[in-house]
Amino acid sequence: MKTLILATGTTRDAHLRALEAEYLGRFPAKLRPEVRELAEGKTAAQTTATQLAALQGLAPPAFVVALDERGELLSSPQWAEKLAQVGQQSTKTLAFMIGGADGLSLPLKAQCQAVWAFGKLTFPHQLVRGLLAEQLYRCHTLNTGHPYHRV
Repeated sequence: MKTLILATGTTRDAHLRALEAEYLGRFPAKLRPEVRELAEGKTAAQTTATQLAALQGLAPPAFVVALDERGELLSSPQWAEKLAQVGQQSTKTLAFMIGGADGLSLPLKAQCQAVWAFGKLTFPHQLVRGLLAEQLYRCHTLNTGHPYHRV
């Protein structure tokens, strides 16, 4: 199963890029999530069109998680369990959609199989990339019995 991070916009801050690279670099090469940056349009409608086009381009069957502050709140072990379940299905692509400054539109979220949140706080979308990379690595270690996650 291929894991993708579909991130709207780019990360200009070197520290945030380093955080993301640190956690993605911990994965074995064959399991490393791939980051695809999506152009942020001049209008919210243009950005949504770009995001929807990215969803249409995923290899089916795909399981897409939208990250949104109003999404389902899960613990790290719950994330790991849900990702393990997705991996046991015939899913070819697991994708995480990160919105830009305007977040994700309702039509886009409606096309996703899940909407999850990192909490009720609003985070800059560039920071969410690093948070997601760490959380995916944590899930990987939980599902493989690695001692990285401590209760």
